[in-house]
Amino acid sequence: MTGNPAPLAEGREQGTPPEIDRMAVKIAHLDRLLGLTGEIIITASNISILQRHLSTLATSIDKSSMEMVKNAALTANRISSDLHHLVMDIRMVPIKDTFLRFRRLVRDLAKKKGRQVNFEIVGEDTLVDKTVAEKLYEPLAHQIRNAIDHGLEDPLERKHSGKDATGQVILTAYKKEGFTYVSVADDGHGLNEARIRQTAAEKGFLSPAAAQAINQAECWNLIMLPGFSTTTEATEISGRGVGMDVVKNTVETLGGEVLIETAPGRGTIFTYKIPQLSAVNITDALILRVGESYCAVPIGNVVATQSVEPKDVISTMGATESIQYLGSIIPMHDLRALLRGSPLAEETESLSIIVIDAKNGRIALKVSEFIRPQKLVLIPLPEIFSVKGVSGTTILGGNQLGMVLDPFELIALATGRNVEGAAETTPVVFDLGPAEPEAGEHHAAPEAASEAAAAAVHETPAAAPPEKPRHDLDESVAEEFFIEIHNILNELNEDIFQLEKDPENARRINTIFRHFHSIKGNFIMTGFTNVGAFVHEVETVLDRVREKELSVTQELIDLLLDAVKNLEAGLAIIRAGQNYEVSDPELLAAIAAFHKPETKDAAAAADDETETFRLSPLANILYYTKLASGKTRVFQSFVKLGRSFQDPSLVVYLVLKRLAEVADLMDTVPTLDKIERGLAVSRLKIMFSSSLSLAEMNRFFEKQLVRHYNVVEFENMVVE
Repeated sequence: MTGNPAPLAEGREQGTPPEIDRMAVKIAHLDRLLGLTGEIIITASNISILQRHLSTLATSIDKSSMEMVKNAALTANRISSDLHHLVMDIRMVPIKDTFLRFRRLVRDLAKKKGRQVNFEIVGEDTLVDKTVAEKLYEPLAHQIRNAIDHGLEDPLERKHSGKDATGQVILTAYKKEGFTYVSVADDGHGLNEARIRQTAAEKGFLSPAAAQAINQAECWNLIMLPGFSTTTEATEISGRGVGMDVVKNTVETLGGEVLIETAPGRGTIFTYKIPQLSAVNITDALILRVGESYCAVPIGNVVATQSVEPKDVISTMGATESIQYLGSIIPMHDLRALLRGSPLAEETESLSIIVIDAKNGRIALKVSEFIRPQKLVLIPLPEIFSVKGVSGTTILGGNQLGMVLDPFELIALATGRNVEGAAETTPVVFDLGPAEPEAGEHHAAPEAASEAAAAAVHETPAAAPPEKPRHDLDESVAEEFFIEIHNILNELNEDIFQLEKDPENARRINTIFRHFHSIKGNFIMTGFTNVGAFVHEVETVLDRVREKELSVTQELIDLLLDAVKNLEAGLAIIRAGQNYEVSDPELLAAIAAFHKPETKDAAAAADDETETFRLSPLANILYYTKLASGKTRVFQSFVKLGRSFQDPSLVVYLVLKRLAEVADLMDTVPTLDKIERGLAVSRLKIMFSSSLSLAEMNRFFEKQLVRHYNVVEFENMVVE
């Protein structure tokens, strides 16, 4: 082997192993690190308060001591800030892993609905908080199901409306101005505004008059109400009015909102606008004093703080108050009255006003005093408590307890609107022009393990003792094996989809083979030998591909993806402590079909050449009925296949499947059961009936079977 050696990294001697810049970290350890980060932030805040307190003491403190306290405060703040940002970076993961899971979902749904879908992913390298990546899967999965089931038209309908028969579904992620945007776009028929208004009135969500009076943005937001659906018939995919409300609630728990853009005949875009979350609920907030209590408002929701003279307050009929801010009239409310029902009783020459906003509006709040901005650790309220306008508690400087306010709920309280009400958004009309699809991009990702388990898993009877991890393996060690399997399965999905684009890529085939080999070893090492045996069967098929005995076809790609899907489901079941065995009959039959066919001796091959048709009683009746009717012709055909790396039985099956589109098949030589067992050779005899003439049938064979299925010789004869 010749060639120039790869250059060594700077500073590394010959023979020194490469440096490793990645390592696995236990979630429990990471959670502990995040907790300690919160404690350091609180401690740094206390040191800063101590420094300010000492500087105000009447008793003089020597300059050197004060300088030491000041430096300690500055250092503590710097370390806590750096640690905060580092922890945030640790939690950031590419959204790619979440996005790629949808390729299989799109693929399966498109097949189920009989639609052609080009699925495109944009911005998969966008970094998001790990919590966001995990929680976005279900909302996005529902959104994609809706796009395919409700958004995209059938291929024929698309052609009639001047569109490409292939629909577009685009999943996009990007960052902008402190927010992460994730969108699902389709180029279908768009939302039906009139139908939404009509449904809202018919189902009692609004009165007929109110349904017509709401603006367009409020109309779009109706589809996110629980139980709202314009579909008259529910399907197994969607249409039950369950889902969009869950999407909305999930996004809002992340502090975000759902934006809707639609244009009739052009499509719809659902965009999730999510703030970039801080680790362990660490946030920058403005500390306020409200009477004798202290609370905090997230800095991201603070518009302005100002001092207002009482005479500048605008009073309407003595019932409501407002202030003027940058030329706009903003309603003003007493914060204590909103939270406790009793207003502030302090007499001051000027009012301390904070203006806050959220997606549901903007208000001004009257408070007692602005304290200072501070980095806080949010402690969410237990589920048994529900305090309107308060999202949690926090430890302020000096170990003082404070409340963290929820601006969205505060505005809802102040304006008298239901928290679940429609957000004020303005739709943007857009144009999703038909993009030129890249070859092989109409893919889907594997579905969630729970769905796969329901569809493809059959557990062994209860009487059979479930396989457990090996007794000589610690549970934590076994879990590390399972985590490795999970990571390999994620890589496998992407590698298989890339192989579909480039089926001749030998390096990719070898990589996929190694992935399955590693998965097999991990299952066997943890004691799940039956699953390991299944993976070995898949390996055997891949080995034939590596030896050029099989080509990479669409059927093979489907087999590999189905194998991964079953393994994902099995891994989830095994980690839950249950038994699992792959028993999907279609998948197992497909794997068996790709195994090496049984060897036929020369005598058996000769028998096939001289063997005649043996019609079943039912086929005999069909045969004579066709002859007697005179409306259709009965044919006998001889077909010879060219040499190919493809399994002859598979090619024969495809030939018969194609012929069945224009004819009624009666019998074959060799018989169908031999073909299914992989005993088909390069010669095939077929008896069938068809309304086509002999000339038309010859043209069909020439244009379809010779051109596409490696038929090198054929002869058709009409039976008189």
